[in-house]
Amino acid sequence: MDILAAYKIGITVLIPVFSAITCFVLVALSLRDCLTQEERRLKKVMLVYLSLSALGWYMAFCYEFHPVLFTWLNVLCLVSFVLPSIFFYRIVRYLTRLGKAERFSWLHYLLPALLAGVLFVWSLFVPMDVQIEIVGGKALVFPAGYETFTRFFTLKPLLRVVFGMVYYILTIAVLVQFYQKTSKKKTPVRRTAGWVVFLVGISIASLLSSLLPTFMPRATILHSVWTLLAAAAIAIQHVLLSYHIIRRKYRLYAALVNASVQSPVAALEAALGTAENTEENPEATPEPEPKPQRRQHNGMLERKHFEAYFREEKPWLNPGCKIADLVEVFDVNRTAISAFINRTYGMNFNRYLNSWRIKEFDRLRALPSNQGKSMRSLVEKAGFDNYRTYLRAVAAERESAEEKHDKKKGGTP
Repeated sequence: MDILAAYKIGITVLIPVFSAITCFVLVALSLRDCLTQEERRLKKVMLVYLSLSALGWYMAFCYEFHPVLFTWLNVLCLVSFVLPSIFFYRIVRYLTRLGKAERFSWLHYLLPALLAGVLFVWSLFVPMDVQIEIVGGKALVFPAGYETFTRFFTLKPLLRVVFGMVYYILTIAVLVQFYQKTSKKKTPVRRTAGWVVFLVGISIASLLSSLLPTFMPRATILHSVWTLLAAAAIAIQHVLLSYHIIRRKYRLYAALVNASVQSPVAALEAALGTAENTEENPEATPEPEPKPQRRQHNGMLERKHFEAYFREEKPWLNPGCKIADLVEVFDVNRTAISAFINRTYGMNFNRYLNSWRIKEFDRLRALPSNQGKSMRSLVEKAGFDNYRTYLRAVAAERESAEEKHDKKKGGTP
């Protein structure tokens, strides 16, 4: 093999390796920015997928340039050839499930485990020099007495195609079903449906590109333009999936956003009249200006004045805000303030503060200047202590909404 041909093959098969490693690092770094356990679990599954994909293409590199290493890692090669399509299918199910719990049976991994076990045990009874001879012969050499083992040993590319066909077809079916459902709904989920069309195309291209080289002579398979197309398709797939997972452009996050928007906080905002002033600069992030506390209402609490104070002074931007801080402002004791909030808004003081913070978080997230900023910074800028406090606040609003819905439904004849 001349040097130019070697460079072409090396660059071709290493394209998905580099893309997988790059995306792995980005997804791993984003683990600290997870809002829910579901999101963390999805990212971990994505990391496994990227690792397997990188390993599989690196094994193709070893097959051409380092047959001895390929032989020693032949079981890992088989696993990295058949598992990525299964994990890709699982990831797409995560991204597109419509309000259903994530149920992915362990039976999907049973056949790959059995195949890997058989290959491992069988390899223990075959001399290493025979296995190296098989690899060096590019599946064209059948050592005497080991013909059956040679056929099984060289089944890896075919197994990759078979598993790829099965799981890519299942994946495409899930994507098409998801797109059909979400494209008919005017909800935040609808915004996640556009990229599905492109992902379907990439999946089909990857499947076809992996299928065609399988029927070529093993000695020339890596020289094929189809191998280049398969590598490019997989690399694009890595980038596309990682981007949408990191940026939360998928169904699970849309559901979380929708839950927080449609919670009682939204109704409270409408009642409070806290819509944004259209004359304000949308790029500007409001910062509370320190103003001296003052006695406003001479011991009397009125909803209009109470809400005006929260709207103008924004005490909820301070994570340490306590009900005692309002005693001097309104010239009433803590018990009176607590009773007023419970009676007027049907919630305690902490929930009332968090309702303002949730609204501020949603406003900050919608600003173009905040696109790409970490959720941690936005949550803290809205007045929350940390992610956990924000998640508890959203969960409390969701539970309250469900309770009200159940009561209303139960009271309907």
